[in-house]
Order: sequence, then structure tokens, then C-alpha cells
Amino acid sequence: MKSTATKTDKKVKLQEGKGNSENTISETKQDCRNIFVEELKEIYFSEKALIISIPIMIKNAATDELVDALKVHLQFTQEHIKFLEFFFTSIGEADIILKYQAMYGFITPEK
Repeated sequence: MKSTATKTDKKVKLQEGKGNSENTISETKQDCRNIFVEELKEIYFSEKALIISIPIMIKNAATDELVDALKVHLQFTQEHIKFLEFFFTSIGEADIILKYQAMYGFITPEK
């Protein structure tokens, strides 16, 4: 049997399909970006936690060699945090930094 759809109907369906794929691609890109930002946010929060815990480990370290290694690690961690904060600011996600500061009481309300 022959199809009853006309050439015009087929063109309309083809164009509708193209429009849907563009939306799907755009949504996929946004989903990937969101996943990427969420992963970086997790790394940021982990690095910030290390800033708190590494000095405690330095204080309790048993050897000078361990103290030196932890101090180096602390410096790298501070650099990672600066880089992540720069990155979040550059992509318009600076509110992540503020959320962290607010969650852990680093922001005090203005009087």
C-alpha cells in the first residue's frame, strides 16, 4: 500500500523532527553543564573541609616529615580553592561560594 501522506506533510514532519533534536541537544548540553558544575561544587566543598582538617592533622602529626608534607598539601589545597572560586565566578556561579560561606557561618549578617 502507498502512504497517504503528501510531500508537504512529510516536509512538516521532517522540520518538526529537526526542531526537537535541537531542543534535545540544547537540553543535553545544559544537563552536562549542570553535572559538571555539581561535581566541581562537591570538590570545592571537600577542599574547604580540608582547609579545616589539615591544620588539626599538622598539630597531631607524629613526625616532622609528616608535618612538612601536610603543610605542602595545605598550600596546594588553598591554591585549588582559589582556582575553583575563580572558575565559579567566571562562569557566573559565584553564588556557590556565597552558599558555602552562609552554610558554615562565614558570613555574618550586617547590623
